[in-house]
Amino acid sequence: MRVLVMTNGSKRALEIGAAYGYSAIWIGLGLRQTGGHLTTIEFDAARAKAAAENVRRARLADTVTVISGDAFKEIPKLSGTFDFVFLDAWKPDYKTFFDLVFPRVTPRGLFLAHNVVNKQSEMKDFLAAISDNPSIATSIVRPGTEGMSVSVKLR
Repeated sequence: MRVLVMTNGSKRALEIGAAYGYSAIWIGLGLRQTGGHLTTIEFDAARAKAAAENVRRARLADTVTVISGDAFKEIPKLSGTFDFVFLDAWKPDYKTFFDLVFPRVTPRGLFLAHNVVNKQSEMKDFLAAISDNPSIATSIVRPGTEGMSVSVKLR
């Protein structure tokens, strides 16, 4: 993710599902190089606290903002567009998150989603949406058993 952020020149990123901050740190390292910023949202308060601490320990607190709360309520509070999105939340909600966020992704912006191989049965509607949309080019990468979709918004 760090390389994708840097290669794409991403400046404004969103992560849905921070867990303990591992992905946020990698995205944040890329954004440090581009001068960008990541907002990451975690539903579980204890995990959000741990993610914020891990981001702080990685010296990325100036680049990454951790929000504790319901992403469905927090995302509409965020202004502007995103050029990098990483989705790693409740799998049956992927399509709903996609519908909420994708209209705010800039042209040539990236939309990544985790667990698209090992949990594909929980997100068939999302997988259909990223496969059947003519304004998206998508690849599924399988560095392990979980899989990740990498989609670019064409227009």
